[in-house]
Amino acid sequence: MRRSFAVLIVSGLLLAACAADEPTVAGGTGGTGGTSATGTGATGASGTATAASCAADNAAAFKTAGTLTIGTGNPAFPPWWEGGTSAGSEFEFNDPAKGQGYEGAVAAEVATRLGFTFPDQVTFVPVAFNKSFAPGPKDFDFVLQQISYKPGRDDAVDFSESYYNVNQALVSAEGSPIAGATTIAELKDAKLGAPIGTTSLDVITDTIQPTQEAAVYDDLAQAVTDLQNGDIDGIVVDLPTAFFMAAVQIKHGLVVGQFGTESDEYFGMVFETGSPLVACVNLALEEMKADGTLAAIEQQWLADKTNAPVLS
Repeated sequence: MRRSFAVLIVSGLLLAACAADEPTVAGGTGGTGGTSATGTGATGASGTATAASCAADNAAAFKTAGTLTIGTGNPAFPPWWEGGTSAGSEFEFNDPAKGQGYEGAVAAEVATRLGFTFPDQVTFVPVAFNKSFAPGPKDFDFVLQQISYKPGRDDAVDFSESYYNVNQALVSAEGSPIAGATTIAELKDAKLGAPIGTTSLDVITDTIQPTQEAAVYDDLAQAVTDLQNGDIDGIVVDLPTAFFMAAVQIKHGLVVGQFGTESDEYFGMVFETGSPLVACVNLALEEMKADGTLAAIEQQWLADKTNAPVLS
């Protein structure tokens, strides 16, 4: 789910180089930042497990030995993925292997902390949004593509802890009937759209509750076309994606506003049910939050894309 923003290079976000006795993961060579401040080896000096030691202990759980397989959507949209395409890549717009954009930088950092060399030991596979949290076996170790945690989804797959707390937002175009709306009540007669199976669609049906039935889309491309043609008045998406759409995809686009500022909604990485790798990724995220890395990635890639009035 995803403005012409300057592409910044992720730098200075990895931890200090690992000690020589750092464990390798699933046949990998390890990478910088693979251990936390507690120490090196299978556990830190204080006996605390690290993301790298957890991954090493669960090496057999990876889909391919010596490789971390990550799923995401295709096209890979900004600001979640940046850097443009690469020759030979099957991904449109942006090649995830560049490790740029918010999710790109998070994926690269998590991979490194698990002990993989990014991007050499990381493979990205395209995954349709609804397939990412459908029940059953997966062909990826985890997937990240702005998937919000919902109890119903958690029944079919396992979620990591939050890597981004998110608000939903409404994007439209200048001159539309809702362009100047400041309250939810002003949206009651609007024709609104959102991708199928998303929390964005839930906002339309449960929060806004417009008199007109919501338009439901398989992808945002058709939603943008319908908005430009006047078939719908606005599209509900996550806030950073709304800024990208308003700046790049929609002629005379604008972000009407966001829904709430203290949302409990969050994006998590998704795993096949019962995967022991959930605990390893959670350790990596905990390390990233504790040392400020996750906040620095958010500041770099999303800071100028999350300031919008609140629709109440």
